[in-house]
Amino acid sequence: MTDFDDDAAGSIASAALAVLREQGPLSLEEWATHLEEYGTATELADVLEYLSEPMLGYLPNGKYVALDTVLEGLVFTHRLSEVEIASDILDASPDLEPILAFGDDDGAIRVALAEEAASERGAAPFRSRRVVVLPAGTLGECADGDLVGLAVEDGTLAFRLVEIEDEPDLAPALGELFEEDGVEALDSVCWQLLIEDPSLFTVPVAPLGEIFEVAGYEHERELLARRGFDFDAYDLQIRTALVASTYDLTHDEAVSAVAFVDLADRGYTDAVIADFDIADWAHRHVNAAPDSFVSLADPGAAVAVFDLGFRNQDPVTDAILEALASELAERGPRSVRAAAHWLAGKAVDRLGRVLEAEAHYEKALLAESGWGPALFELAQFASDRGDATRALSLLGRIDGGTEENLYAVLQDFVPADHPELGRNDKCWCGSGRKYKVCHLGKADESVKADGRWLYKKACLFAFASEFVDIVTGLDDLENENLSEDELIAATIFDGSALDVALFEGGIFAEFLARRSELLPEAEVVTAAQWLGIRRSVYEVIETSDTGVVLLDRGSKETVTVAHSVEGKPGDVISARVLTAPTGAFAVGVVVMAMESQAARVLEVLASEDLEAEELVRELRGGADHSTDDR
Repeated sequence: MTDFDDDAAGSIASAALAVLREQGPLSLEEWATHLEEYGTATELADVLEYLSEPMLGYLPNGKYVALDTVLEGLVFTHRLSEVEIASDILDASPDLEPILAFGDDDGAIRVALAEEAASERGAAPFRSRRVVVLPAGTLGECADGDLVGLAVEDGTLAFRLVEIEDEPDLAPALGELFEEDGVEALDSVCWQLLIEDPSLFTVPVAPLGEIFEVAGYEHERELLARRGFDFDAYDLQIRTALVASTYDLTHDEAVSAVAFVDLADRGYTDAVIADFDIADWAHRHVNAAPDSFVSLADPGAAVAVFDLGFRNQDPVTDAILEALASELAERGPRSVRAAAHWLAGKAVDRLGRVLEAEAHYEKALLAESGWGPALFELAQFASDRGDATRALSLLGRIDGGTEENLYAVLQDFVPADHPELGRNDKCWCGSGRKYKVCHLGKADESVKADGRWLYKKACLFAFASEFVDIVTGLDDLENENLSEDELIAATIFDGSALDVALFEGGIFAEFLARRSELLPEAEVVTAAQWLGIRRSVYEVIETSDTGVVLLDRGSKETVTVAHSVEGKPGDVISARVLTAPTGAFAVGVVVMAMESQAARVLEVLASEDLEAEELVRELRGGADHSTDDR
């Protein structure tokens, strides 16, 4: 995609919409030729393809249309149910689907996700994914089965009580749009019908759902097809193709991945509805067709399974994954055992049984010695134990292992070589033990005692897929105002987002709970102490060869930290000061540009209900604070 700066992109978007309103419908190539003053047709086609605009509609014939020029003044009807009357919320699909772009947050009538709207109004679940939320009391005088209408007036939605004035026969027009076994987006079909016959829906007619039914069509998941169309098979086909594309899998690998995830979903539903023996259920289903998952042998397919079906941590889901994967490892094809043991290991790890997880990963390597995901998990476990040498060795067996964050982190903790000592010589540290049993291949204890490695272990733990939404969400929030060059230079270890995700986001507590059996005993003690340490705002008082003296503006106490803080006396920062046996160090350091920002951060930090998003927002500089008052 061609890069344009923000001003140029905004100008192109405005001009493009104006052209589409005047000249549309237009294909991408036709559209681009009307905007040649902004660049070549090829460059502009790239920009237009990614243009995000609620009034932009895509037609079944591949052309684009400006929806406000097509839908202004039209009315679409809907027949009410008791649930809708009680909540003043309308199911959007299929009747109101074509005009949902007009229900923005600024209007009295708005469009919302069904689950959120139902929760807001205390309503029963709705069938549609999206709903139309009316002002409270709008339907108070209505009865079950009454016909209501939503009209597009001056670019917003207007509510009407209506009666049917026309009964259009759409069967001939629909027949021209659909192939025998074709399926189309329901809203796109309606827009195309309006392009071909602008008189449609100028007066109230029967609801779209009823019109489609009479014409011999049915709808599902915002799609429309001839009656008898297999929506489930189509959905499976689309999902399989998407998984294959996203994870670079073959068709067979994607089929196996989707089948495994769907089986787990059915097991989850059964488990929620009724208590049952998950192990017996897994045994029956895996043994019914053990070869159906053979393509999960590919590491990419196994990772796709975990990411698609098990990324969100849930005890029932993890128990189902453990049962299915263990059964597959025991009774499935030999080629899939490495993948099955890895999946089982991921499940039991999240269930709090890390040593069982380690055993599964070791069995995965017995089945296939170079199986990458298992090697990586064992490398991270070795790091957690403090064995950088083994961790690096395991990473070295993975294609691309030297590019992992873990590999870079471990470089600071590689044991120092002492070539002057033989294996049976006394150790250099003065312990009196032989070098081979004391420090050969091990990091200096002072490196472990200063807390830096422990903190990095927690950071790497936070990169697990179940925490990705927390970490990336906060990181995106922190960096949303950075320039492209600054974004390229920044890493996840910079700034406050990762630290806030660890502590305010709860990941560090999960790290300690799940990794305490692996961590050295002294680190477990230190980590437990860190759980109670809050971030604060500090002023740099002085710097010296021994460290940096900080004044905590909250507690008014001073603390000396190692040289993890760059600054001069008078500078104000926000950081979390962690203590370790060898001293204190600061993490997640953010320089406060203004005194007002420092005051706001302190206020947020003092809150009993501290929210990670709010904290990162203020550490970034707030949403609308731009006055430098220092």
